[in-house]
Amino acid sequence: MRPCRSHLGPDLHARWQAHLCGLCLTLRDSVGQAERVLTGYDVLLLSVLVEAQAGAVETTTAAPCPLRGFTRATVVASTSGAGRLAAAGALVGAAAGLADKVVDGDLPRAARRPASRVADRLDRSGTALAASVGLDPSVVLSAPAASAAAEQVPGADLRSLLAPTGRAVASLFAHTAVVAGRPENVPALGRAGEAFGALVHLLDAVEDHAGDAAAGRFNPLLATETLPAQARRLADELVAEVDAALRDAHLVDRALVDVLLGAELSRAVHRALPDAAPDTASDTAPATVPAQRTGLLTLLLAVLLSPAVFIGGSWGGGSWGPRRRRRYGGPRPTYGYPQPGPPVYGYGPRRVGPSCGQLLACNCCANLACNACCCGNSCANG
Repeated sequence: MRPCRSHLGPDLHARWQAHLCGLCLTLRDSVGQAERVLTGYDVLLLSVLVEAQAGAVETTTAAPCPLRGFTRATVVASTSGAGRLAAAGALVGAAAGLADKVVDGDLPRAARRPASRVADRLDRSGTALAASVGLDPSVVLSAPAASAAAEQVPGADLRSLLAPTGRAVASLFAHTAVVAGRPENVPALGRAGEAFGALVHLLDAVEDHAGDAAAGRFNPLLATETLPAQARRLADELVAEVDAALRDAHLVDRALVDVLLGAELSRAVHRALPDAAPDTASDTAPATVPAQRTGLLTLLLAVLLSPAVFIGGSWGGGSWGPRRRRRYGGPRPTYGYPQPGPPVYGYGPRRVGPSCGQLLACNCCANLACNACCCGNSCANG
């Protein structure tokens, strides 16, 4: 779920990035700088769903950041229920995933004890943040154990293997209705989350297919001998289930949700599973994700800009140093956020640095296959 600006348009892209930046800053303010690396494109859907139901969420004006071209921005506030729910989802999801890797022995032996400590810290932080918005994180935290149990069932079908992830995401999607004050939407959003979670697990299995086969690791597609065409049919069914469930939900503003969980979800499926040939006995090629271009510029941006983003300081952390104040003028804002601004998303004039810092914002731009973020008009992903 890495939508391109040419797909969203300027208004929806600004709103989407307001949720992305809001999630990043909520992780910083609620837990700490290091946890900002957990900012994810899928988990911010929780924040988007809260806004879609509530009509508006609390916003604030964030300080300049290198990943948005050193501009200020009106973003989802770290004190909002939307931002805190998304951050809690990121933390408990990361805790469950990391703990599962330790148990499965997927990490080098020397890294397992430090990884266990990190998983415990994320578990504690995520549980505390979840409590602040009334979320019970137990379903998410127990998802790896439920998946392991499903894998032990003889003859389990693919849907059964994907179900634990679906239940975990269903609990998160359903709770967006509680945070937004729309309890009547809980059943519909639970169904949407269940289908979306199963789809995420399915596409992860597609991406890991070749590596799991080579390493002898469990993979739902390998275990059920699922052919690419069968996987594509199931993926399309899950996309349709998400769409049907969202149509049953009462959303005050569904514009961004319809794009992210509609057209963008279909694009994600097509990238991972291009239209497959009809099911035949000869259709045995493993499902794979098309190779993507890494790009030197993306690597340089990550190396040069990550200290400014995740360590802080005068380059887009929370405050301006004296040198920047002399250069640009104006009073020095307080650390973190200035006073909350009006609930209008968007960015101020770019002060310094390339807007191509947004190369990290979408799947095609991140791989330099799209020039939309560099003043072009076309996207290679279509």
